[in-house]
Amino acid sequence: MARPSHDYSRIEPIVRRLHSDGAGTRVIAKRAGISVGSAHAMIGRLGLVRAAQPRTTARRTVRRPMPVGMGLSLGGAGV
Repeated sequence: MARPSHDYSRIEPIVRRLHSDGAGTRVIAKRAGISVGSAHAMIGRLGLVRAAQPRTTARRTVRRPMPVGMGLSLGGAGV
């Protein structure tokens, strides 16, 4: 008998339904009783991959240095 996580005929309808309802990979994995990696692979194998969402805010392109004393307080030297 095949392992339950590899019984694709049983799991496929659950994955399709949950994915169409907007559930994430972790929720799908928990409800279907499979690992997150298996759920992610099955979503890709079924062609259910969602398009990337556009960013709502622009990323800051310039990285600013930390203030002078910040390195000491982060390292625990001033404790």
